[in-house]
Amino acid sequence: MNKVRKILLNILVTLLIYFLIYYLSHTLFHDYLFVWTAQNKYCYIWVLSFFLILMQKPVISYCITLGNVLGIFIGQYLGNHLRAVSMSKITQYSTAEERWHLSLHYGVLIWIIVIVLVSAIGLIYMKKHRHWRMLDFVENIHYSAGRQKDLEVPLGTAKVQG
Repeated sequence: MNKVRKILLNILVTLLIYFLIYYLSHTLFHDYLFVWTAQNKYCYIWVLSFFLILMQKPVISYCITLGNVLGIFIGQYLGNHLRAVSMSKITQYSTAEERWHLSLHYGVLIWIIVIVLVSAIGLIYMKKHRHWRMLDFVENIHYSAGRQKDLEVPLGTAKVQG
C-alpha cells in the first residue's frame, strides 16, 4: 500500500507541475516557445514522465520534468538572444534564404537539449547513488554470511538433549 501511495504522490506532483506550466504558458507567458510547447502538448514528454514513475524511477521522471520546465525558459530567452544576434547580421543585400536562415529561433532545439542534459545528469546521479547503495548492500550480505558461518554448528557435533 505504501508503494502505491508513493506512485500516486509522484504522479500527482508531476501532473501539477505540467498543469502549472501549461496554465502559465496560456495566461502569463505569450512568447514563442511557451505557446508552441503548450499547443503541441510538450511533445508528450509528460507521458514518459508518468511511465517512469510507474516503473518506479521517480528521480529520472523528475529530472525530465525539471528539464522540461528549465528548457522552456532557457530555450525561450536564449533563443531570443541568439535570434537577435543573428538578425543583426541581416543587411539590405541579404538574399531571402539568408534572411530566413538568420531569423530562425532555436528555442525548441535548446529546449530538447536541456531536457536531455538534465536527464543525463539525473541518470549519472542515479547510477552513482545506486552504485554506493549496492556496495553497502553487498557488504551487508558479506557480513551476514560471515556471521552465519560463525553461528553454524558443524554436522555431527551438536549435542542432542534427551
